[in-house]
Amino acid sequence: MSRKTLTTLLLSVLAAAWALPGAAQTPLAHHPIGVRAGVTSWGSISQFHFGMHSDWGELAPSIALVPGFEIGVGDEFTIVTLNGDVLYRSTELVSPPWQSYGGGSLSFNIIDGPHSGSDTDLGVSGIAGVSHNLSNGHTMLWEIRLGIIDSPDFKFTMGYSLF
Repeated sequence: MSRKTLTTLLLSVLAAAWALPGAAQTPLAHHPIGVRAGVTSWGSISQFHFGMHSDWGELAPSIALVPGFEIGVGDEFTIVTLNGDVLYRSTELVSPPWQSYGGGSLSFNIIDGPHSGSDTDLGVSGIAGVSHNLSNGHTMLWEIRLGIIDSPDFKFTMGYSLF
């Protein structure tokens, strides 16, 4: 993937993250933008990934839309993933300031390998995680993703809300 394509993709995602929350039917969370990083395993590929996510608010009670993007590097591959996460947030399993969540993700995966050129997959993943509301008003998260269709087999991610 060329540097120009990657830059255009990154700027498009950032613009959407700032512009589209206004279209949500319910108010946004206090800190809708965050950063994330972790490890990815996909077949024989092991990578470090980093990216951003944006909490676009609730679609229905306890159901949130949290899109994001990640860039994975390692094993001579670069993988760019655009995620459309739909999460069910539960407080029944843990006590505040903790919150558990689970859900699914429809992802657009762009894979650039050393000898194979670029490939694009539409994937589906399952998600399970916990978040912790910090005293400074920000949130930490820890999540696991398991690939169901054309997605990484396993991802472990840690995240932090910025604003």
